[in-house]
Amino acid sequence: MPKVKMSKSFHNLKFEFLDNIEMFSSENEIEYFPFHFHDYFCVSLIYKGTEHLQTLGGDHYAISGTISITQANEVHKNSSIDTLPYSYKTFYINPDVLKFYNNGKTINQLERTIDDPGLFQTFSNLSINGENSLQDMESALKKLVFFGEKDSGKQLESSFSLIDEIADSIPYIPINLESLSEKFFKSKFHFAREFKKAKGISPLAYIMLKRLKNAKRMLLQGEDILTVCYLMGFYDAAHLNSAFKRFFGVTLRMIKNSNIIQNI
Repeated sequence: MPKVKMSKSFHNLKFEFLDNIEMFSSENEIEYFPFHFHDYFCVSLIYKGTEHLQTLGGDHYAISGTISITQANEVHKNSSIDTLPYSYKTFYINPDVLKFYNNGKTINQLERTIDDPGLFQTFSNLSINGENSLQDMESALKKLVFFGEKDSGKQLESSFSLIDEIADSIPYIPINLESLSEKFFKSKFHFAREFKKAKGISPLAYIMLKRLKNAKRMLLQGEDILTVCYLMGFYDAAHLNSAFKRFFGVTLRMIKNSNIIQNI
């Protein structure tokens, strides 16, 4: 079988305005930076796969098509989830620049994960046509400040570690938001909002990631695809393949045939 090639590539771009905003892009990365911090906000567009962001406050996730935020001066480490590469472009933005576009009001932190296709596209166009204009960057920043957290000092009401036990105990049974929220004694809307604030993704997306990691391990151990589908709660191979492409940026064929994706 032919081997699947996923070559890494890196690129830097510096804009000559607004405190020389920088953009760093990485293709097919697994883990590049150790724990570190920046004076700036890191606004990362996730183009393929899923980002695993580790901070002192816990683990957070951002899937393809969303924007991952690392707060200014936050100790963190970025990597792909599991051993499957991801691709992203990060803008480093001075907090004083955001303050200016927020009518002089300091933004202590932004929402951890921003799911806004319009804002994603605005920043994406800048990364492709960086020389276009200051006006394009200003448009992106004016939209970004609306995602400043209004209750930045508030602690989350509860730990969500129970969700791991639930997902592991019944891996093959469909789980809905209503049944999950009942176990945490919250309304489904409050539960979903608090969970996303804590983890960066929805509760159902989090469970999907766990099931896909288990499915990948089973496939690499030689398990039959249809058996994996049954045990991990997927309808069929097409459903599993679609989930792998959305969350990990790879297909079933790539996992079965490639020796660069190592077992966990």
